[in-house]
Amino acid sequence: MRTLIFEYKQALRELKRMKAAIEAKEELSELDQQDKSMINSMISEVEFAIQWMVSGRNPDAMRGADRTGAYTLDPKLLEAVVPNREVVEERRLTADEQWLLDDVLADLTKREKDVFTLARAEGLTLEHTAELLGITKSSVQTYLERAKRKIEDRKNGSLFLVS
Repeated sequence: MRTLIFEYKQALRELKRMKAAIEAKEELSELDQQDKSMINSMISEVEFAIQWMVSGRNPDAMRGADRTGAYTLDPKLLEAVVPNREVVEERRLTADEQWLLDDVLADLTKREKDVFTLARAEGLTLEHTAELLGITKSSVQTYLERAKRKIEDRKNGSLFLVS
């Protein structure tokens, strides 16, 4: 994708150079006016495409899913996204198990819970987790380390937590 964005940016520079060459003329003929109009349209389209590729979303969409919308993941959606996973019969947690799980995860931030759930509970790779959440692999590693440290502190009964 980076190569494609680079190529589009090169094309954009070339289009702007062509537009500047036309504008540098003393008098513009009818053909020059048409060329300038066509080049302006092409510049607009290329800028739009670059913005879409960089942001990963439609620049004209007023509302819609973007990277910040990936903070919370529906488990059903996650099942559909996780590749090559066998469907395992779900086991319901007992009330005590659910309480313990909630207690252990209570000190984690939303992002730490998402990363920990995807990477440890679902077994996704760090790269896949980063892609789903729209963050870098190193950020996933950092969030995962923080989550593990907080869980370990909680298990050991530490009163303070490192964030």
